[in-house]
Amino acid sequence: MFYPATSALVIKQPSVALTLLFPLVLSLAIAMPALAATAVISNERSGDLVFMDAVGETTDVIKLCNRPRGMAQHKSTNSLYVACSDDGNVIEFNLDNKQPARLFAELPGAMSVAIHESSNRLFVTNEGAAKATVLDIASGNVLATLPTGHEPDGVALTEDGSLIFIASENAGIVHVYDGINYQPRQEIITNLRPRRLTIRNQELWVSSEMGSRVEIFNTENLQKIDEIVFAPRGFRSEQLTPVDILFDASGDTAFVALGSANHVVIIDAVKREILKYILVGRRPWGLGLTPDGKRLFVLNGLSDDVTIINLDTRRPVKTSRTGLVPHSVEIIE
Repeated sequence: MFYPATSALVIKQPSVALTLLFPLVLSLAIAMPALAATAVISNERSGDLVFMDAVGETTDVIKLCNRPRGMAQHKSTNSLYVACSDDGNVIEFNLDNKQPARLFAELPGAMSVAIHESSNRLFVTNEGAAKATVLDIASGNVLATLPTGHEPDGVALTEDGSLIFIASENAGIVHVYDGINYQPRQEIITNLRPRRLTIRNQELWVSSEMGSRVEIFNTENLQKIDEIVFAPRGFRSEQLTPVDILFDASGDTAFVALGSANHVVIIDAVKREILKYILVGRRPWGLGLTPDGKRLFVLNGLSDDVTIINLDTRRPVKTSRTGLVPHSVEIIE
């Protein structure tokens, strides 16, 4: 159904409103070159999305909302879900026409998002409200509200969607919820300030921002397996503030952004051995990997730029300007 550009349809649901948004977007480029991959970067302070090609050239800048942060791509619909923290909502952004499509409202302090495609569910951590919200993407209905400790950040799910993991920074806890009935299963006590979560096979990797390490837990019995402590020469432990974690397609190699240490680290995920520390910009947090596995995009939040690393040589090849305070990056094929 077509709606004129001057109209809007609001669908009220029991717990959330979905607003169909129309072209109110500032685009700095009419067309984007056909490329193998595109990096989409959310910028907290400038409130926009920056589109870059695979070699770090900006192709579009789109003003979106107040404080865009976490993002997740729904590949089957080619949509990008963007948490707008200061607006208290999540925007569904159409990647085909680069326009907002829907607004998921009443999500205070929206921080990180995750999508479980087979069940068509959207998971949002609400940083200021000490909870996470589970939504049905098709209807917009809230399926569950999951209480957490203060400042929930990362959220991750097992492949079958049967378990939900949510990191609470201030509480030092990873909350484990049943993904079917949404009942609490367990609380995992972690090191200081758990931030991001990533699952590799039956392993849950958790970054400890104030603990200078990544902790690894078994997703079946929820017991701690191991940890990787970061200690590059010349740095104090309090300077090592890991946040984002990313695996390559094989799951054999991990990348961790080390925050205040201004480095990213490459890890042999099988042997759990550190392979190399690479100097990047100031306070790297967000990470993105091109589909061919050859280029790593590292967002530097305090230098307002992205460092692109050639993973064949394990060396930076380019630094490109982003918007102000880049937060998250999604690589779109």
